[in-house]
Amino acid sequence: METFGDVGRNSFRGPKFWNTDFSVFKTFTVTERFKTQFQFNAYNVFNHVNLDRPNSCVDCSNGGSITGLAFGSTMRRLQFGLKLNF
Repeated sequence: METFGDVGRNSFRGPKFWNTDFSVFKTFTVTERFKTQFQFNAYNVFNHVNLDRPNSCVDCSNGGSITGLAFGSTMRRLQFGLKLNF
């Protein structure tokens, strides 16, 4: 039986996923029946890059290299909204 090194089982891990979102809502009363809500959302506020897991191929020349972003990660995104309630 051949072995390719002395690394322990399940010791091959990638970088941590770190994400911070922020939201602010402010409601204004226009009349007794109508209200307006201003919304501000910030996704990934600190613009932290979330890298994907390393390539786990042990026989390849690019083994252990990270070539992309983690699934579902986004770069900083700002969003404004206005909602009318009646």
